Amino acid sequence: MPVDLPFMVDRPQASARIKVSPEHFKVDEILGFEPDGTGQHYLFRILKINRNTADVARELSQIFGVRLVDVGYSGRKDKQAVARQWFSVPAQSVGAASSPIAGQGWNVEKQCRHGRKLRRGSHRGNAFDIRLSEFKGCASDLEQRVLNLQRRGFPNYFGSQRFGHRGRNIGEARRILGTDAVRLRRPSHQMLLSAARSWLFNIVLGQRLRESTWARPLPGDIMMLDGSRSHFTAEQDDPLLPERLAGLDVHVSGPLWGDVKAVQGQPAWQRECSWLEGEAELRDSVARTGVKPARRALRAAFDDLVLKWTHDRNPRLVFTLGRGCYATSLLRELVLFDLP
Repeated sequence: MPVDLPFMVDRPQASARIKVSPEHFKVDEILGFEPDGTGQHYLFRILKINRNTADVARELSQIFGVRLVDVGYSGRKDKQAVARQWFSVPAQSVGAASSPIAGQGWNVEKQCRHGRKLRRGSHRGNAFDIRLSEFKGCASDLEQRVLNLQRRGFPNYFGSQRFGHRGRNIGEARRILGTDAVRLRRPSHQMLLSAARSWLFNIVLGQRLRESTWARPLPGDIMMLDGSRSHFTAEQDDPLLPERLAGLDVHVSGPLWGDVKAVQGQPAWQRECSWLEGEAELRDSVARTGVKPARRALRAAFDDLVLKWTHDRNPRLVFTLGRGCYATSLLRELVLFDLP
């Protein structure tokens, strides 16, 4: 993410290392629904260690003899982690598998039938269990920061892993989006478009943090219900809105940029367009692709956040986030770290 993005309160004083080993970064996908038990697809809950989601999907397609596009999953999980997530494959291919359903660094823990293929974003969230290493700092300061996040949530930045090593994906996005939008039919170019939209969102969120309005609506702001894609326009005379904001029930939203012609007259989009003048070329290139604009909450909340201390006085954080939220964006509010 842009290196100068502001923090919720201030820059953390403590530092630590993350992902020293995969066992120090555990994530379990939460579907949010029960498999049907019948249907045209099989769901597989897979435990993967130090493996990319995309690589496991590719190996599943080879095992079952189906196209890669026929393998479904809800979202990508960290490679350097112990991660459990669900995949789907067409049921008719399961009996035809010519080799064991397992691979290097992954195996199937559970399988069942389901009526639909898993689509991106079809899960409810992810449960994390993260152990930090080589912690240097004040324990009481970290504990206070955790309490602050419990009360207020945290800035819903897209994590730096979204942008590739040293932001490489953004450099590629500038080149591709600025030349030939037709080529966006390629999956790799769709990924670059997604990275560009995430980059622009982070810039807007950073501006709202600087103005202390990331959790305080401005006239005409578009609000989102917590854990939902539903949204509504903030009304200045809504007496319940301050209470709902304080209770983390609703959040101010920011833009996932696109072809904004249909919404450019709305106050929120007008403000955001002006805040993105420094990235006008990338902003306008994204719009020219014709992708439909969308909204994302500026603030992320969680079902729980528990800080524990290991025997060697390193922090261990256990929490659950909704889909699309980044654990590293929560961690950056607590300690300074570098991704391995």
